[in-house]
Amino acid sequence: MRYRVLGALELWDGDRWISLGPAKWRMLLAVLLCHANRTVPTERLMDELWGEEGRPQSAGKLLQTYVSRLRQTLGDESGEVLITDKQGYKAHGYRLAVEAAEFDAHRFEQLVEEGRRGLDRDTPEAAAERLREALGLWHGSPFQDVPPTPAVEAEATRLEECRLEAVDARIEADLRCGRHASVLGELEALTAEHPFREDLRGRQMLALYRSGRQADALAAYRDLRGALADELGVEPTPALQRLHQRILTADETLMPPERAAEGAAAGSGPGTPAAPPRAARAPRGPRQLPPASPAFTGRHGEIAVIRTLIEEAEEHDGSGAVATDGGDGGAGGRPVVIAAIDGTGGVGKSSLVIHAAHQLADRFPDGQLYVDLHGATAGLTALDPGEVLGRFLRALGVDGSTVPSSTDEASAQFRSLAAGRRLLVILDNAASVEQVRPLLPAGPGCSALVTSREMLTTLEGATHLHLDVLPRDQAVALLERIVGAERVRAEPEEAEAITRLCGGLPLALRIAGARLAARPGRPLRTLVTKLTDVRGRLDELSFGDLAVRTSFQVSYDGFREGRRSDDLDAARAFRLLGALPGPDVSLPVATALLGLSESRTESALERLVDAQLLESPDSIRYHMHDLLRLFATERAEQEDSETERSTAVARGLSCYLATAQQAVTLLDPLRPGPGRPVDGDGTVVPLGDSAEADAWLKAELRNLLAAVAYAVERPEPVARLGVRLAQSLQWFLYPRAHAQDLQSVNELAISAARRLGDLESEAWLLDHLAGAYWLQRAYDDVRECLESALEIWRELGHHEGELRTLCNLADALCELGLHEEAIVVQKRQLALAREIGDPAAEVVGLGNLGRAHRGLGHPEEALTCFRESLEGARRTGNIHHQGFALYEMGLTYMEQGKFPEGRTHMDEALPVWKRPGTYESWRGHTWSGLFPACMTLQIGPGPR
Repeated sequence: MRYRVLGALELWDGDRWISLGPAKWRMLLAVLLCHANRTVPTERLMDELWGEEGRPQSAGKLLQTYVSRLRQTLGDESGEVLITDKQGYKAHGYRLAVEAAEFDAHRFEQLVEEGRRGLDRDTPEAAAERLREALGLWHGSPFQDVPPTPAVEAEATRLEECRLEAVDARIEADLRCGRHASVLGELEALTAEHPFREDLRGRQMLALYRSGRQADALAAYRDLRGALADELGVEPTPALQRLHQRILTADETLMPPERAAEGAAAGSGPGTPAAPPRAARAPRGPRQLPPASPAFTGRHGEIAVIRTLIEEAEEHDGSGAVATDGGDGGAGGRPVVIAAIDGTGGVGKSSLVIHAAHQLADRFPDGQLYVDLHGATAGLTALDPGEVLGRFLRALGVDGSTVPSSTDEASAQFRSLAAGRRLLVILDNAASVEQVRPLLPAGPGCSALVTSREMLTTLEGATHLHLDVLPRDQAVALLERIVGAERVRAEPEEAEAITRLCGGLPLALRIAGARLAARPGRPLRTLVTKLTDVRGRLDELSFGDLAVRTSFQVSYDGFREGRRSDDLDAARAFRLLGALPGPDVSLPVATALLGLSESRTESALERLVDAQLLESPDSIRYHMHDLLRLFATERAEQEDSETERSTAVARGLSCYLATAQQAVTLLDPLRPGPGRPVDGDGTVVPLGDSAEADAWLKAELRNLLAAVAYAVERPEPVARLGVRLAQSLQWFLYPRAHAQDLQSVNELAISAARRLGDLESEAWLLDHLAGAYWLQRAYDDVRECLESALEIWRELGHHEGELRTLCNLADALCELGLHEEAIVVQKRQLALAREIGDPAAEVVGLGNLGRAHRGLGHPEEALTCFRESLEGARRTGNIHHQGFALYEMGLTYMEQGKFPEGRTHMDEALPVWKRPGTYESWRGHTWSGLFPACMTLQIGPGPR
C-alpha cells in the first residue's frame, strides 16, 4: 500500500490514487500516518477524532468500527498492516506499519536528507537533483482534505516548514551551480511571502549580486533591515551583515568559483559596471585540517550549535565583516568560542569537529590549526602541551630555534600571535583540562573545538556538547553511504539489524560497512548472522586499523593503572556490571552487586560515567551500551574468577528478589506467595508504602524479567533465585494484565524448577502460568496447567496450594461453559477449606461457587453465595473479594432485570477498586457492567 499526504490524503489501489470517504476514516488514517510505525494509544486516537469534550459514550466501539473499515480499505483483514497492540486481551493502541518508499512524506524527507548530504560533500548538481525530486512529490497543502486534529495540524505545520527548508536548500544548490539568474524570480516571491526569513533574503542578495545587480542586492538588505527594526526592533544576523559588507565592497570571492576570475560583469545586463578584479592574495596561515570523512552523516543539531556559538560571538564584531586586509578582522570585544565535545570511544567526536571545521573554515582566514593529542590512543602517550605549542608556533611562522622551552612561555607567545588573527584551533582527543588549557588561543577572533572522552567540566568558558550514538535513521544513512544505497535498499531489514547490533555506534558501523564494502557480492544477512553471535561480535567489529575493542580498551586501561583511589573500584564495577542482566541498574542494586558501601559504589559508578563507560542521564539509574557490555564481560572472564563473578551476580539478584518480595507484599498483603528468606547479604531497597512499591516494580520491570531469564539458565543457587523471583512477579504482572511477560517468565521458571526437582515451586508456577493463559482467554490451556498443579499439590499434601488451584480450576470451567463440573470442583474446595479452617480460602470459594450457579441460571443460589462471600471478605479484610462479590451481585440482579438493585451494588463496588490490594482491571469491568442499568434507568453512573 502507498500513501500520499503532501496534498490531499490518498491511497494507491494498484491502478490509481483514491480518496477515503467519511471524514472520520480520513482523520484516523491521517493520525496513524502522523505516527507511522509507532503505537498510538486508543485514548489518544479518541481525543484526536472527537476531542476531550465531544467524545461520545460509544467512542471505543466507533473507533473499532473505523479501524475495521480502514483495514478493509487497505486490504488488511489479517491486521498485519494496521496492527493492534494489546495489553492482555484488550486493544491498547494501533500501529500502522509503513515502509519509507510507501509514504510520500517519508520519501520526501529521505530525498531532502540526501540533498543536504550532497551540499555537505560539495556536489551541488546531485544535491539539486535530489531536492527537486523531493519537492516534486508535493501536490498541495499537507492533509488538505482532512478535518483538523491536534496531531494532523502539528504534522502539517512541520511538513510545511520542511518544504520551505528544502526549497531554500535547493536554491543554495542552484546558486552553487551558477544558476543565480534562474532563481531570482522564485526568490522574489519567497521573500515577499516570508519577509523576515533572513536565509532566503541572503540568497536573494547573493543572486542579485552575481547577476550584476549590486545596487539591488544592497537595496534588498536595506529593506529587510528596515522591516526588522520597525516590526521587531532587531538588527539582521551577523552572517547577513557580513554578506552585506562583502557586497558593499564588491568582494569578488562571492562569485561562483568557475566564474570568479571573469568578474561580476559576466551575466550582467547592459550598462552594469563590472566589479573590480579580485586581488591575488597568498594564504596567510596554516591549513592543517585533516580531510573530512566522505561517509559523515547526520549530527545536524550539534553542527548547528557550534555554528550558532561562533555566529553569536561575532555579534561583538560590529558589522561582523570578515577582514580582507590582513588586519584584526573586527576582533574588538569578541569572546573566544570554546566548544568541548565529549562522548564514548567510537561515537564520532573527531569526525564531527573535522566536518564542522571544514564548514566554518572560511570564517577563519588566518588559518586552522589541528592536533591529535592522543589522550585516548592505544599504545601512545598523551602529547605534552609544550610539544604541541612548538608545532603551533612553527606553523604560524616562528623560527623553530626561537621557540621557548618553557610551556608557560610558549603558551604566552602563542596567545600573543593569535591575538591579532582569526584562527580556528582543533584540539582532538584530549586527555585532560591540564593538557588543553595552555593550547587555547586568547585572541577575540579565535575559536577552539575540543574533543575528549571525559567531560572537561573545569574548562573555563567552554560550551559542552555530549555526543550520543546515532539515531536509527542516521545510522542506516551512514551504512548506506559506506556500502551503497542499492545494497541497503535491497535488504532494509538486514541493514536495520546491523545498525541495531552495532548499537548505533559510528565506529562499529564504519567497520561493519567496511567489511561489507570489501565484499560487494556478499549479502548483508551474512554479516547479521555473524554479529548476532554475542561471543564473536567484537571480533567481527575489527577491520584493518579499526577495532571497537581497542577503542574501549584505552578507556578501561586508564582505570587499571589506578592513578586515583577509586580507579580500581571503577574497573571492577565495569567488569561486574557487564555480567548483571537487564538494560540498566540502580545504585542500591549495584551496591549489592559489588559488595561495597553505597558511597564507595556511587564514586566508582560516577568515575565510569565521567569516562563515558556508563551513562546516567538522571543520576538515578546507570546504563551500559551493548557493545561496552560485551567488552566488560570479556574483561570479567579474563580478570575475575568464575566464583567471584557468580557470587557478585547472586548478590545483585538477591537484592532484586528481596525487594520484589517486599514490594508485592506491600501491594497486596493478603495474597499467598513464597515467603522464604532470601539468601545472600540481605540487601533490600527500602520501600515505605504501596505507592513506592508500585513505582519500584514499574521502574525495575525490564531488569526483573531479564534477571529471571538469566538466572533460570544457571546452576544452583542462582537458578533458584530466578525461580523465586518469577513466583514473586506473579502478583505484579497478573493484576496489570502483562500476559506475555507473565507467560514467558513462568515457562522459563517451570523448566528450571523441574531441573532442580523443586515440586512446590513447579506447582506454584503452573498455577501462575494458568493466569497468563487466562488473560489470553486460552481456557483449555488454563485447565491443563491447573490439573497438572493439582496433581503435585496432592502428592505433596500441600493444602494451601490445592485450595488456590481448585478455585482457579472452577473459574476456568465456568469460562468453558462447564458450570456443573465447576460446582463439583468448587464444593470440593470449600469442603477442604472448612476442614482445615481457612476462612480466606472459603471467601474465594463462595464467590466462585456463586459464579457457577449464576452461569447455570440459578440466581437465588448465586446471590446467597455472593452474600456469604461478601460477609467473609469483610471479616477477613479481603478487599479484592469485597469488590468481586459486590460486582457479581450487581451483575446477577441486572440479569434478572432488577436494574436499581444492580446499580446500587455496582456503585458500591467502584470505590473498592481504588484501594490497594485490588486489581486495576476490575474497575473497568464494573464500569462496563453499570452501563446497562444506567441506560435502562436513564440516569448517570455514580462518581468515578
